[in-house]
Amino acid sequence: MAIVNMKKMHLLGLKREKEKILKVLQKTGIVEVIDIVEDEVSEDAKELNGEVQRSYVNQELNRELIDLENKLSNLKFGIDFLKPYVKPTNPLIHGKPNIKKDELQELLAKENSILESLQAVFDLDKEISQLKTKKSKLITQIEMLSPWRSLDIPLEQLGETGRTTFIAAVMPRKSKAELDKRIADEGLLAEITTLGESKDDVYTLVIYHKEHREPMEKLFKEYSVNLQDFGSLKGTPKELILAAENEIKDIDKEQENIKDKSKKLSDNIQNFEILYDYYTVEKDRKSAFLKVMDTDKTFSMQAWLPEEHEELVKSQISKVTDTVYMEFSEPSEEDDIPVLLSNPKLVEPFEVVTELYSLPDPRGLDPNLYMAPFFFVFFGMMLSDAGYGIIMCLLAGYALQKFKLAGTGKKFTALVFLCGVSTVIWGAIFGGWFGDLLGLKPLWINPLDNPLSVLILSFIMGIVQIYAGIILNAYKNIRAGKIVDALMDQGLWLVLLTGLLMFAMPELATVGKYMAIFGAAGLILTQGRSQKNIIKKFTSGVLSLYDITGYLSDILSYSRLLALGLTTGVIATVINTMAKTVSGSIIGYIVMALIIVGGHVFNLAINVLGAYVHSSRLQYIEFFGKFYDSGGRAFDPLKVKTTYVNLEDI
Repeated sequence: MAIVNMKKMHLLGLKREKEKILKVLQKTGIVEVIDIVEDEVSEDAKELNGEVQRSYVNQELNRELIDLENKLSNLKFGIDFLKPYVKPTNPLIHGKPNIKKDELQELLAKENSILESLQAVFDLDKEISQLKTKKSKLITQIEMLSPWRSLDIPLEQLGETGRTTFIAAVMPRKSKAELDKRIADEGLLAEITTLGESKDDVYTLVIYHKEHREPMEKLFKEYSVNLQDFGSLKGTPKELILAAENEIKDIDKEQENIKDKSKKLSDNIQNFEILYDYYTVEKDRKSAFLKVMDTDKTFSMQAWLPEEHEELVKSQISKVTDTVYMEFSEPSEEDDIPVLLSNPKLVEPFEVVTELYSLPDPRGLDPNLYMAPFFFVFFGMMLSDAGYGIIMCLLAGYALQKFKLAGTGKKFTALVFLCGVSTVIWGAIFGGWFGDLLGLKPLWINPLDNPLSVLILSFIMGIVQIYAGIILNAYKNIRAGKIVDALMDQGLWLVLLTGLLMFAMPELATVGKYMAIFGAAGLILTQGRSQKNIIKKFTSGVLSLYDITGYLSDILSYSRLLALGLTTGVIATVINTMAKTVSGSIIGYIVMALIIVGGHVFNLAINVLGAYVHSSRLQYIEFFGKFYDSGGRAFDPLKVKTTYVNLEDI
C-alpha cells in the first residue's frame, strides 16, 4: 500500500456528446482532466513567435462561466445575509441534507422566482446600508452639537446684525481667562459666554461690536480661537439634537422592520444553498470544457485516473455512448503525475503529518507506512501521561462517533486518538497518571528517578529510525536498478555506523573496530567515484567521512524524547503539589480542585502541541532527510463538490 499507480486516459468523442461524457466522469469523482488546451497554446506560441491564434476558444463558454461566477457570488451573499435569521444546523453533527433529482428539477423550474427573492435580499441590504449611513451622519451631528446644547439662539441667526456680531467659537481652556483680560484691557466692546466645556477646550458664544471686528480677529489668531461653522443647520442646537434623536429612533424602527422582512425571506435560504451547490457543480464541469480540444464535430481530452478504476470508467462511459474511443497508457517520464495515497486504516491518519510537509514524488516512496510506527511511539514517549492519553482518546473517539467528519479533519481526529493510545501505553510504562496524582507505580521505569536509562532508550530508538531511513534509501536505489549505489552509498555507511556503535559494548569492540575500518576504507574508495581525477576521487572519499558528525547530530536530536517526557511529568507533579498545599478546608478543597483541573488542562494542551511539533520534526529532518523525495502534486479529480447539500444523481 503506497502511492496509487496512475493511468493516462486519451479520449476521442463526438462534440455533441461532450457534456454528457464529462458529466459521467464528474459523477465517478476519480478522473483528473488534463489541460491539453494550454499545452497546445504553448506549442502554437513557439511556432507563431507569440502570435497565437486562439480561434478554437469557445467564447460562449467563457461567458457562461462568468455568468455562473456572478450567480454564485450573488447566492453566497444571499446565504450569508440570511444566515443570522435561521436556526443554525451543524453539518458535522447532522450531515448535509440530501436533495433528490426530482426535487432539484422542481427547484430549477422555479429558478426565476428564487432569483427574485434573492433580489429582495439585495434591496434589503441596500436599505440597511442607506439607513446605516444616515444614522452615522445623525450621530456625528449630535456629537458635534452636544457642546452647544445650552445655546438658545437659532443657528441661522448667528452672524452679523446691524451693530453686533454673534459667533460660536472654540478656544483652549487656558486661553479663555487671558482673552477676557485682553478684551477688558483694550476696552473692546465684546463678551464671551461659556456654553460648554471639554477636557481641553471651552465652547463659547462671542458677541462683539462690529467696529471692533479687526482687533477681535487678531486676538482670535493670537489665542488659537476656532470659529464654529454650522453650515446650513437651522434651529437651536437643543432642537436639532432632539430632532436627530427622534430620527434615529425612526431609523431603529425601520431596521427592526427590515429584520422582520429578512426573517420572512429566510425561508429561501435552503433554495439559495441548493442553487449555489448546483451552480458550483456546473461551473466545475464547464471549467473542464476549457481543458479539452474541439474540432467541428469531435473533441479530444486527456485525464489521469487510478489504475484500479480503468474498467469502471470504461463501463460508465459505455452506458451513455458507444461512439467514443478510449486509450489508457502508462505515464511517461515527462508527465506531471498527480499523487494519490492509499494506506491501511491504521496508517491513513498519519498521512496528515506527511501532507503538512509535502506529498511524495509520484515516482518515489510513500513514507507513511514506515513513518507511522515511529511517530506513534515518539508522541507517546514525549507526552507520557496515561491520564492525558485517556482524555485524548475520549475526546477524539467522541468526535469520530458524533461528528460526520471527512477528509483531513477525520484523519487528524483519528491521529489524535491513536496518539492518545500511545500516550496511555507510555504513561503506564513510565508511571504517569496525571503526574503522581493517582500514585500508581510504573510498569517499567520512572524517567524522573532514572533519566539516564530513558535517554539511552531514546538514542536507541533514534538509531533504529536512522537505520530505517538508510535502508529505505538503499531500497529506493535497488528498485531503480542502482544496486551498486545501494551497496556503496548505504551499505558501507551501515557497516561503518554499526562498527562504531559496537564500541559501546566492550565484548564487541574488536569486531566493531574491523567493521568501522572496513566501512571507512570502503567509503574513501567509493564516494569519489563520480570524479574523473584520481586525487579528487580520494579527496571526495575522505571528506565523505565528515558526514559522521551529521549522523551523530541526528542521534542527539532524539534526546528530546526524554526532555519532553520529563517536562510533562515535572509540570504535572508541580501542579499536584501546589494543589495539595491549599487543602484543609471546604474553600481549600474547592481551590485545590480548580488548580488540579486548570493546571492539568493547561499542561495537556501545551504538551500535546509540543509532542506533535517535535515528533513531526524528527520525521521531517532526521528520517525524511535520509530517503524521502518530496514535491508531489495532489490528485485533483473532477467530482461533484458541494458546500451545503448532497445533490443526488445530478
